[in-house]
Amino acid sequence: MARTNLEDSVADPGLREKLRPDYRAGCKRLIISGNFYQAIQRPNAHLVTEGIDRVEPDGIRTIDGTLHRLDMLVLATGFRVDRFLRPMEVVGRGGVRLDDVWGQRPFAYLSVSVPGFPNLFMLNGPNGPVGNFSLIDVAEAQMAYLLQLFELLADGRCSQISATRESTARFEADRIEAAKKTVWVTGCRSWYLDDRGVPVAWPWTFTRFRDVMARPALEDYELR
Repeated sequence: MARTNLEDSVADPGLREKLRPDYRAGCKRLIISGNFYQAIQRPNAHLVTEGIDRVEPDGIRTIDGTLHRLDMLVLATGFRVDRFLRPMEVVGRGGVRLDDVWGQRPFAYLSVSVPGFPNLFMLNGPNGPVGNFSLIDVAEAQMAYLLQLFELLADGRCSQISATRESTARFEADRIEAAKKTVWVTGCRSWYLDDRGVPVAWPWTFTRFRDVMARPALEDYELR
């Protein structure tokens, strides 16, 4: 359907080939638009696929040497998917800063808890289904999960809860292994990938996510 839409919507074969992805559908986040093909074919629109060499006073020079003269440059360079909770400074047990623990690769057990940071819980945190499923459904499932942990605190059965290092390491290893089988590693560059080329999002089905969110495995937590 997507190929047919491209063929039917773009008349110029050269432009059509520039617009044709060379990676599998889903490797980058799918964008749905009813007017992009029409807009890019306007006389005042030009699709440039060469990489940028530098920005000059008169415009942008691409790596093929061409200067693209501009009156205005709008920067749409994306966003930092590793900025969870930042710029807040979160300090855990022993004075350890979360920013130092995470560095450029934020992680969390089941996307909600970090070892050494008791009673710190997140919704839509690192390595969750934040790019491939509904954020609302994800947050609701996580909230129902966390409420069960909060009951332990409210009932006085413990005063501190945090994921163990062992459970977090196991989750991270399983996540990385499963990510190798996802569409995100089929040959494109996208925000799904970290600096190692490993997808950062939840690599399993949403059914599995709901299953693990149904009830906390307390053996995976340190309760004090």
